[in-house]
Amino acid sequence: MKNLVLASAITLASVVAVSAPSQAAPFHRHHDCVVKTVKHKVHGHWVIRKERVCR
Repeated sequence: MKNLVLASAITLASVVAVSAPSQAAPFHRHHDCVVKTVKHKVHGHWVIRKERVCR
């Protein structure tokens, strides 16, 4: 009987731990992100880097 109660408690804890992050996902703010290419010189050479810009 003790093993059944322990197994039920572990199962319930794992279900709650998995379902909590999935319920929190819709509350994130919507960001409009764009990938922007940036060129600059470093030691006489052009360096091209892509940056993510979110508004």
